[in-house]
Amino acid sequence: MKKRNKIFFITFMTVWILIVAINFIFPKKTFSEQENRMLATIPRFSFTNFVNGDYLNGVNDYINDHFAFRNIYLKINSWWETSIMRKNENNGVYVGKDGYLFEKYEYGQEEQKNVIKNIKKISQIAELEKMQGIPTYFILVPNSIYINSDKLPNNVDTPNQKEIINKIFENTKNTININVTDIMNENNKITPLYFKTDHHMNSDGAYVVYSEFCKKANLKNTELSEFNKEIITNEFLGTFDSKAQIINQEPDQITVYKNDLNTNIREAIYDKETTNSIFNEDYLDGKDKYSYFLNGSNSRVVVKTNVKNNKKLLVIKDSYAHIMAQFLCQNYNEVHFLDPRYTNFDYGEYIKENNFTDILFLYNVSTFLDDNSINKINYNK
Repeated sequence: MKKRNKIFFITFMTVWILIVAINFIFPKKTFSEQENRMLATIPRFSFTNFVNGDYLNGVNDYINDHFAFRNIYLKINSWWETSIMRKNENNGVYVGKDGYLFEKYEYGQEEQKNVIKNIKKISQIAELEKMQGIPTYFILVPNSIYINSDKLPNNVDTPNQKEIINKIFENTKNTININVTDIMNENNKITPLYFKTDHHMNSDGAYVVYSEFCKKANLKNTELSEFNKEIITNEFLGTFDSKAQIINQEPDQITVYKNDLNTNIREAIYDKETTNSIFNEDYLDGKDKYSYFLNGSNSRVVVKTNVKNNKKLLVIKDSYAHIMAQFLCQNYNEVHFLDPRYTNFDYGEYIKENNFTDILFLYNVSTFLDDNSINKINYNK
């Protein structure tokens, strides 16, 4: 018995030392392309962080993010959870019918408090801009988990986004609210408006939202017949796939609607570069293919078009606005996109300096519930 225990101990220690050695020499990355997120870094040690547990939690996150062959482990774990254990979710993502994936979201007390703050800030900006004759439009796009609720696994219950949107609009003052829920529901029965593996709407969904915006803003929407529809990839696996790591997940197709107005622009100014395009084909070779639209995440993007009018639109937004860019530049001489998560300048001054004729808050419901950057917008006027 003692000999057997000794052999076991030696074998265990050998394997453990081998694992530690492999992890020590294994190249460390800062970004996971597979999961489309930044990986944890080694935390700085301080007595306070050690006492309150933040340091050890940070070390644990670093180890979890950087152990060798992590992507293989995630795939195996996903297979075990969904195929063997027959669970309808993995890593916070529901595995739905017909290849649809959906991310869980909450609408509890914390989210409701955050929404109240967001509403207050939007109402404040809209009131002051209204006094200057600038209309503020507000669009909350429902998520696929609501529009495609029939694709959810059985016995899964989620908050009703239609009710959430209606309540938010009821309490937001001085804005021109554009409710796209019903029209998205209707059109989704004809043509899918969302990606299956990603949290964004697709180009067809963006066109429906664009058309509803044009109605409220008294703009002539460009008809679909005036675009050339182009498939840019058939190999898109989005953020839900990155989290769920489902084996043999069927990828999405990404399409874009192009015409002279969105392919021949004067200038597109991004945080780190200036180009003459709102599309970036370089991203199609990587995992983050959605960043083809509007060059990925930037704090500020300015699109100068060849539309011959003096109309200028400010879009305060999340990433749902990126795929909208192909349509929004049809009606404005300039379109500015600001992401409050990455900006800290005075929005009041920025609006005044740029002489905007219209302002649009454009968010998806899930982000709007969690995003606390909206209520922190620096606005003085």
